[in-house]
Amino acid sequence: SQFITRIEVYNELQYRYEGDYYLNQAVARTIVKLGKRFTTRIDVPYVHNTIGVATSEQQSGIGDVSIRLLGYQLFQKPRSALTASIELSFNTAESPYLGAGKNVVIPMVTYSLLMPKQRLLFSGLFQQANSFHGSESRRDVSFSKLQLIVLRYWSKRLWTLLAPEFYYDYIGTGLSMNMRARMTHAPSPRINVWITPSVGVFGDFFARYTWSVDVGGRFFLLRR
Repeated sequence: SQFITRIEVYNELQYRYEGDYYLNQAVARTIVKLGKRFTTRIDVPYVHNTIGVATSEQQSGIGDVSIRLLGYQLFQKPRSALTASIELSFNTAESPYLGAGKNVVIPMVTYSLLMPKQRLLFSGLFQQANSFHGSESRRDVSFSKLQLIVLRYWSKRLWTLLAPEFYYDYIGTGLSMNMRARMTHAPSPRINVWITPSVGVFGDFFARYTWSVDVGGRFFLLRR
């Protein structure tokens, strides 16, 4: 809920047991604060997919670019906050193997609760994704995502989080789950670096992997 202008870069490697292939994406992200209660975000991914493809198709290239049109603080108190936003993911992938093949609209709400004496932060995130337009030969997108986050501060420079995420696919695969964990270090007030190991728990949804790991960092351009 803290809207601060920043740049983030991270690289995520996913392995899928079914199909025995790897999916790697390097993402450049910019987040810009607009006034006191608004923010916007742009993600540009570069994707590499090792799944067997026809020789005429690219296995590496730009994926689906996404833009968060609006992040808005509905309310913020000293220890809690509620925000809402809407995001658009565009069918910009250079190959069908590098993106969803559809444009997707994704409204989202988040709630956060801080417990300073326990050095804990609890958050909940709900997203609803639905596709519109795009390739007629590609599967439609319609799913809900619920992510719960428990963040523990060990010091001003080190914190960890545990984040189970659940997907319900309305097209046919039903419920799926990943379990994510992250360790973040702040070597300076303007810089964060992290590593996020994750594992797929159950389900057949396309966002569920066998295992995943990402490393990344962010640089804060403007403080509040």
